[in-house]
Amino acid sequence: MNNTEVSGVRWISKTCPLKPDTQWNVGGEAGARIASDMTNAIETIHLTKHYRGAFFRLKKTPALRDLSLTVPVGGVFGFLGPNGAGKTTTIRCLMGLVTPTSGEAHVLGAPSSSTRVKEQIGFLPDTPSFAGHLTASEFLHLCARLFKMGGAAARQRVEEVLEEVEMSPHAHSRLDGFSRGMLQRIGIAQAILNRPRLLILDEPLLGLDPHGRDQFKQIIRRQQATGATIFFCSHILSDVEKICESVGILDHGELQAAGKLADLLTRNGQTVTVPADRPGVVQDLLPLCTSSRRHDDGGYGFEFDEAGVSRLAPLTAGFPPGVVIQPHYESLEDFFFRMTGRNQTGNPRNDAGGQAA
Repeated sequence: MNNTEVSGVRWISKTCPLKPDTQWNVGGEAGARIASDMTNAIETIHLTKHYRGAFFRLKKTPALRDLSLTVPVGGVFGFLGPNGAGKTTTIRCLMGLVTPTSGEAHVLGAPSSSTRVKEQIGFLPDTPSFAGHLTASEFLHLCARLFKMGGAAARQRVEEVLEEVEMSPHAHSRLDGFSRGMLQRIGIAQAILNRPRLLILDEPLLGLDPHGRDQFKQIIRRQQATGATIFFCSHILSDVEKICESVGILDHGELQAAGKLADLLTRNGQTVTVPADRPGVVQDLLPLCTSSRRHDDGGYGFEFDEAGVSRLAPLTAGFPPGVVIQPHYESLEDFFFRMTGRNQTGNPRNDAGGQAA
């Protein structure tokens, strides 16, 4: 076990046993048995990727620097970072689409270069391309053939995934008539078509409306319930915070922090919930709180920063039944800005907070 301190956040890497490609047997009971034996669905070890520039190809541009990361089996992992941080390069290395300059990448216990392990992976790239002359059903049937599905089994599975992404009414419509959000739904449908043990999704929420984003969360939860591991990138941090148990934050090709959200987010105050039948408590808390809001049922919610918690402390012993006090934590968005050294306008902070030493 390797303990590493990154920007003040401790994360733990557990090396999973790696199985040679010649022993890899995908699908069925054998695939399930191998997956159950693994600790991590994804593991990178000092993964580094340099791209050469166009001018005589002499200058090397580092896209990824010494990335060591593990993603446990069965988890939902959000891979975050500003534009150009190296997220897509990491995913391309995991999918075997680019060769790393140095280091290793393993997925489902096999090297990422393995072609046989791809049968266990569902993948959605950041900018998927579709053959516009095909209908949604024809496209998914073509994908099914690539996974060696055919006949009644393929027809049933295509119908299931179209229903899953709420595109059944458009099954026989051509893809070149679809909106960006509709194409994204079809992309998600093909990613789950093979009942993957690992889903790797690059910006899956791009182009989805609020209803589509909520539906995506439900799809992810259902996939996780089957035992699948989900690894995805997104800039919509509020959704990531609701979906993911763990996150990693990348900036300038370097890992700034990784771990469970419960361990990463800093406690920064308290919340107090007061029922509607306690107006006296409401009057006591209004002048002391950092912010407040009234609930639909007539009760109130109060937030206190760390300074406010000290002002609140003398009152808590006398609170009547029904008043609930809970710790308050920073949001994932605040943590993200802190780790990437940027403020919420995207500009660098004056201090170096969150940058790797």
